[in-house]
Parts: sequence; C-alpha cells; structure tokens
Amino acid sequence: MKLFINQIITKLETKRGSDQRVKFIESDLVSNSHIFEPMETARVLNSEAHQFHFRTRLLGSMVVMEAFELEDGHPCGYEFQVIGEPDDDLFMLLKQVIERIRRALSVKHIKQDEHGPHIANMHVRGRIEWDENEDGRVPIVIVDGRELTWERFGQMMAEFEGWQFKMEILDRSDEI
Repeated sequence: MKLFINQIITKLETKRGSDQRVKFIESDLVSNSHIFEPMETARVLNSEAHQFHFRTRLLGSMVVMEAFELEDGHPCGYEFQVIGEPDDDLFMLLKQVIERIRRALSVKHIKQDEHGPHIANMHVRGRIEWDENEDGRVPIVIVDGRELTWERFGQMMAEFEGWQFKMEILDRSDEI
C-alpha cells in the first residue's frame, strides 16, 4: 500500500515539475468546485478496494481539499479533508490527503464475526452523520467507511458495560 501511494505522489510531483497541467473535472456535487481524477486504492487488510474522488474548494481565506467515496452520486463511506491557504500548492494538499487516507485504511476499528460487528482493540474512531431514517432524532456513525446505526453502535458499546470511556469530538479536517 505504501509503495502504491508513493507511486501516486511521485507521479503528481513529476507532473507538477513539468509544464503539464493536472486534468480537473467540473464537479456535479458542488457548484464552482473542481476535483482531481478519482484514485482507486490497493486492497488493504483483506478488504475491498476503495475509490476516492477529490474536490478542492476556495472558501474565503482557505482552500479545502476533500477526498471521499461515492455511492449513488453522493459522498459516503470514508471522507477526508485537509485545509490550506489559498496560495498553497494543491499537489502538497493532495499529498497530505493521500497520506491521511493511507493511515486511516491501515487500521480497522470494527471486527466482524458470526455475532456481527464488534469494536476491535478497545479503540474506535469514526464520523457522526445525519440519519435520514431517524429524522434527526439520533445520528448514524461511520466507522471504517461503513455506516452503523446509533442502536447498533450502542450495542457494540454495551459489550463494555461497567468500563470507562473517553469521547472526543474533532473538526472534520483534524486527523483522528
């Protein structure tokens, strides 16, 4: 996996050093934004390959580089974000996002057995999202790129009844 990511970064740095321009595609997801060509990862930890789409947006005094998976034309699964300055090199922001993807895909927080999903290694990281099925009453949790209902996540936590836990909420651009 590391070799695969390094090959992409080397190609990007080679393109940046030449007069070639990176091909941008007009995004259907957000008006006035652009994305790099999608990138498919190698299979990691005996799981499926992931295809990440990239989008850059200028938001006033900052540039946001995002990487995300798509399902039915909408972002889902793994999502990553890096924030930079408007005059930052986009290739360096892309490199940061790719490195973050590599680190995130190298760790599995949920293990699957005959009884269903369980928290692996006493540690779980993920993202909180809106659950359309619950009309905002409870969230949905995205862990290892897959959706878990709040009820299912609670069942996984119940396995540790009597234990202590620490919860930390971070901005979506912070690395977890």
